[in-house]
Amino acid sequence: MADEDKQDFKELFQRRLPQYVAAAAACMGGFSLGASIGWSAPCVELLKDHYGYDVFSTNVIAAVFPLGAAVGMPVVPFVIDRIGRKWTMMSLVPAFVLGWVFITLGVTTMAVLTAGRLITGACGGMFCVVAPMYSAEISEKEIRGTLGVFFQLLLVIGILYAYCCGYARNVVVISILCGIAPLVFASIMLFMPESPLFYMTKNNEAAARKSMRFFRGPDYNVEPEIDEFREQVERSKRERVTLSAFLRRPVLKTLGVAYGIMLAQQLSGINAIIFYCETIFKQTGVDLDPLLQMVVVAVVQVIACCISASLIDQLGRKVLMVTSFSVMCVCLIALSIFFLLRDKHPDVADCLFWLPLISASLYILAFCLGAGPIPWAYMGEIFPTKLKGTASSSAASFCWLLAFLVTVSFSTVAEGLGNAVVFFSFAIFCALSVLFVIFCMVETKGKTFAEILREFGTYDID
Repeated sequence: MADEDKQDFKELFQRRLPQYVAAAAACMGGFSLGASIGWSAPCVELLKDHYGYDVFSTNVIAAVFPLGAAVGMPVVPFVIDRIGRKWTMMSLVPAFVLGWVFITLGVTTMAVLTAGRLITGACGGMFCVVAPMYSAEISEKEIRGTLGVFFQLLLVIGILYAYCCGYARNVVVISILCGIAPLVFASIMLFMPESPLFYMTKNNEAAARKSMRFFRGPDYNVEPEIDEFREQVERSKRERVTLSAFLRRPVLKTLGVAYGIMLAQQLSGINAIIFYCETIFKQTGVDLDPLLQMVVVAVVQVIACCISASLIDQLGRKVLMVTSFSVMCVCLIALSIFFLLRDKHPDVADCLFWLPLISASLYILAFCLGAGPIPWAYMGEIFPTKLKGTASSSAASFCWLLAFLVTVSFSTVAEGLGNAVVFFSFAIFCALSVLFVIFCMVETKGKTFAEILREFGTYDID
């Protein structure tokens, strides 16, 4: 029996392999985003030490990235339903590369460096919407959660890559190495088909079937899914993307959940820790190489995303989110206690030298288990087809705007109130997020798009 199960699993995996490959290809955009995010941690200190940048300048350079991501979001709805998911992502590559050229050549000129960060932020932010949407639309419901986590997995691998590039100890070299990522994405994504749901919205059923057979295998009966997509598209054609459409109660409820989980994600303090990882580790006073500590944290991120990908379609979104925020809360309290002891009882803090790295590593592990990947995957599942581009983009823009505010204010607030107070505040937000997930989030595990829309009450909106 075990041999039969093993054979069935092997055959099922082989049939689904194109879905895994295509989702991984699309989520290479996440790798590019991760490299851009991870660039800040080693480069902020190098800019201070070798190029004379002050704290304000490095704060701007770090914070302008999420601001660029928020600014770029409004573009997505105008192109994603016109040129498709694939070509929206492909069209971002030249701008992404241009941004890295600005960063590489403008390292001594703050205006040029800031412009490069703004451009790469805008491109990376748009990938956050389009790549999870593409992954959700090409996948079977049984593995949609797993493929949805691919984006966060590639993102954290990109962060790890940038941290490892930090060992070059040269901003120009680090920037060149990170700038290769969008080109790698384009060379792989070029050979992937467009989303079958997009083809259906363009009344091209032949192309939709061809795409679906690529993802499901030539012998798989794609007609039930094609029929479901056809019904979904026909309903969406009766929807007009107007303000009144978004003011309907079921849509507002869906938007409220999307905005809520994005608020929870950002007020957990993740971007403050990622962007200023090396700086935080230096402030602990622990006698360990801060860059080495960053790499350890990034490796933990990758491991956690692998665990999340393997569990999300078994345990569901809500269980992982509750577990994630609960563990993060405990870790932030531990960090808060360490910084409090360092200020009041430094001798005790010296005995707890291991606590910051352990707490930060567990925090990142917990974040990547649920709070990191699930909100992005979730947005690709919960909105009606016609409203998906605009709704997902608005939620993502809100997320990145919050990331900008947290990033730009972290150093100043931490300096004024102390790290202990800031980390304790993040812990309170994590505790509140647990309650939000329990009472407001709708489980989407193993459900078709139609079933999810019925759960939110948006299926019959005309």
